Amino acid sequence: MLSRQQALEAGLGVGAIQHRLNSGDWQGVYPRVYRMRGASVSWEQKLMAASLWAGPEAAISHRSAAALWKLDGIDAKDIVELTTTGSRNDVPGGLTLHRTKILTPSDAGWLGPLKVTGLVRTLIDLGAVVPDPAVVEAAMESALRRDEQLFDRMKERLDVLGGHGRRGAGMLGELLALRDPDAAPTEGMFETLIERLLRKAGIEMPVRQYEVQVNGRLVRLDFAWVKRRVALEPRGFWCHSGRRKFQSDIDRANDLALTRWLIIYATWEDLVRRPGKILSQLEDALA
Repeated sequence: MLSRQQALEAGLGVGAIQHRLNSGDWQGVYPRVYRMRGASVSWEQKLMAASLWAGPEAAISHRSAAALWKLDGIDAKDIVELTTTGSRNDVPGGLTLHRTKILTPSDAGWLGPLKVTGLVRTLIDLGAVVPDPAVVEAAMESALRRDEQLFDRMKERLDVLGGHGRRGAGMLGELLALRDPDAAPTEGMFETLIERLLRKAGIEMPVRQYEVQVNGRLVRLDFAWVKRRVALEPRGFWCHSGRRKFQSDIDRANDLALTRWLIIYATWEDLVRRPGKILSQLEDALA
């Protein structure tokens, strides 16, 4: 990928550029942005093309940024979304361009060859375009796994905004208000959705990732009600398949069976189709 300006700065004249376009060696992607013939098409390439078109005032943002950061719950491989401080109105089809007054160095930086909004700004922006708080919360939890200081930085940023002034700040503020700042991040979207189920049902919130000493080794329980010695363990097949992982899970379950802990297991199918079953079994165990 290259822009017309890059080609000119590299020493090519207007005629040389046009010759490459006429011969098909270069193909237009966006106005004044070209792809070399033979280069395979990818989502990342589309993001680069959009960035070259939008210029240095822009950064990849919102769902595209969340997907580049590999945040849970965000499947945006067909979305090209940027934010700019510029005033361009000639937005090409297939590209979503958001406008902002300020995009500071703390708002955006480089992720490989692409200029991308940082985690805090990305999560605020997600709240403006993703209507489901569960998806935004899952993205937030996965971001917290990447950066131990992120919770404090999100709070500081929202305090500056005062809970308003940017779309999406309100949703992120509500999610942070519900979260224990000392709690460990969930380990995936499955756990995040389980926690939302517990919160909605009004069940006492557990300790996340609680460590138990069993047969000389530490075992982490996903959700633990410590005083009652009850734990809830989400079990997704995709995370626990394979002979070695299956054997490890059996060994772990047997070790826990020899303790005084009562373990309730929940599958993805339980969560999607029978959430009441999870709550009923858990309430019985806690009682």
